[in-house]
Amino acid sequence: MPLLIDGHNLIGAGVFADIDLADEDDEARLVARLRVWKSRYRGKITVVFDRGIPGGRDPRLGGAGVEVIFAAHPAEADDLIRRRIHRRTPGLILVSNDEALLREAAAYGVETWRGQEFVERFTPKNPKLEAEAEPGTEPDLQLSEQEVAEWLALFGKSKTRRRTGKRRPKSGAGSDAPAGRGRQAKARKPKDGSSGGRAPKKRKPGGGQSRDAQ
Repeated sequence: MPLLIDGHNLIGAGVFADIDLADEDDEARLVARLRVWKSRYRGKITVVFDRGIPGGRDPRLGGAGVEVIFAAHPAEADDLIRRRIHRRTPGLILVSNDEALLREAAAYGVETWRGQEFVERFTPKNPKLEAEAEPGTEPDLQLSEQEVAEWLALFGKSKTRRRTGKRRPKSGAGSDAPAGRGRQAKARKPKDGSSGGRAPKKRKPGGGQSRDAQ
């Protein structure tokens, strides 16, 4: 049965401990994991990501039964996913937490899996199997920065494809992500070594504004 995956929606659902929308290489990390899972899944896997320049299929990032597609700006992944839903491909399964897409898929008779269900189906449940996992097998899915870099170099992922922005999962769209997930802004340290905030500069004679007030 072919799988149609809403890429950035799945990443933003918070179902992966080591993949986040804030990561520069989040798409590559997800595809690397899908390629491992594809080794034990007979159906084709297609993952659609939001806007890329240029858009379309990315054969360098995909392969081994995993098709990678970027929506061409200004289109979004949802637009491409809807077109495929409308084709009524026999056995198609949509993987997404987007409520609008889930309703549309149901209307066209397409089976749907939410992000958590998808991960649970593909994650081995045998503790012994997890303990005895060898590098590169299904349970061994924690990708280090070095492994991702080597994988990108091997499959020719270049920085020529620019992204115009990722969609965060819509509020109320059934996201499994915990509140506040994502990269937080770092607090600026005071230059004077004090623990409090920066002290306001004294206004110079002559009525001019200090640099902080501009």
